Amino acid sequence: MIKIAALVWAFAQIGITAFGGGLSTLPLIEYQLVTKNGWMDASGFARMVAISQMTPGPIAVNAATFAGYSEAGVLGSAAATLAIISAPILALTVVLLILKRVPPEKSKRFKQLLRPVVAGLLTLSIVSPLTSTLKNGTAAVVLFLAGLVLLRFIRFFREYPIVMLTIFGVFGAFFIR
Repeated sequence: MIKIAALVWAFAQIGITAFGGGLSTLPLIEYQLVTKNGWMDASGFARMVAISQMTPGPIAVNAATFAGYSEAGVLGSAAATLAIISAPILALTVVLLILKRVPPEKSKRFKQLLRPVVAGLLTLSIVSPLTSTLKNGTAAVVLFLAGLVLLRFIRFFREYPIVMLTIFGVFGAFFIR
């Protein structure tokens, strides 16, 4: 029961603090699962992320379900999933009630202050996978920068990003290990 309570607390924290969508939650999930609680190692986390991305649904919910199951079975899976869903709903309900009572300019300012937080979390979601390929991190950084340049300057890749992802995936499979 203590393990389930720890799962609920960890995923409630992730759910409340995760702004900006699924990828922005990855650093928070990694911190809770790998660094803070030691429930899995870096390679286990990478496998969990891969499985979470392959299954339908939001990545954070899939990760909570996977991690909960691996730590405490079906009950842990259900508890972690409910925690990551219900905690932000409760928090956002409270924030919404507060924002409805404050002047519109303060509400707008609050939303503007959230933008750098989301940008930072999204940046961390890029840094984390790059550092997991530390033994060949230079190649990963070069591929990342090349992808940014291609998206910025070549219209074809902006219109068909799946082509670029396929090319980079094949390249990464052969040269980054």
